[in-house]
Amino acid sequence: MFRAVRGWFGGRRRGHTVRLFIFELTVVTLGVLIAQWVQGLAQQRAAIAHMEDERDRARHQLLRVHLIAKDWLVAIPCLDQRMTEIMTGTGPRDHASLVRPSLINPAYTQPDDDAMVLIDRKYGHREAGVLQGMTINANNVRNVSTKIVESWGKFALIDPTNGLPGPGDVTAARGAAADIKAQLHSGTIIATDIDRRLSSIGVGASDDESPERGPAHSCAAIWRSGRMDPPLTER
Repeated sequence: MFRAVRGWFGGRRRGHTVRLFIFELTVVTLGVLIAQWVQGLAQQRAAIAHMEDERDRARHQLLRVHLIAKDWLVAIPCLDQRMTEIMTGTGPRDHASLVRPSLINPAYTQPDDDAMVLIDRKYGHREAGVLQGMTINANNVRNVSTKIVESWGKFALIDPTNGLPGPGDVTAARGAAADIKAQLHSGTIIATDIDRRLSSIGVGASDDESPERGPAHSCAAIWRSGRMDPPLTER
């Protein structure tokens, strides 16, 4: 009988120990889960804050990209007209008329990959696609600008300050003007796409880096100022 009683009390102690162990394990597990949840929530909030910062930065940069696209859309017909004059020989051939105006190139860095995923989730595929695609558009504008600059240098062959041009010089200048015309056509397509896509997500056109400049109101303003984005007082 004594053994039976001792076994009964021993069983109760073991049962109590098991229940205590299960209780403590449950408390520890819940504590770990809660800590992980809190940490995950903090990481999620940090990721969202980072996404918003990246989006704000990108959209701010795109304000200037949009304005530059408008600069190009206004300037391209003027540059194209000058190329026609060079090819046909109907325009002036003095040094001042052959000087290239300054070309403006956009700079843009899209949000990082993690931010792009969250932008797509919160703001939709359209905005995410535009923010990503503008990297290609900005690079394309710079490529067009580089090729125009390279071809424009050949106009030195017909610049009267460098001597009387020969038939070969005129031919080379005509070829350069034709190449520039092709690049201007590409520039129109690219700038129009930038304008359309940025307008679709509500990004305006402004530049806090050079607020005193903007798209020309006339071709004469471009040639007079020597810039495709003349000062506001000279437009």
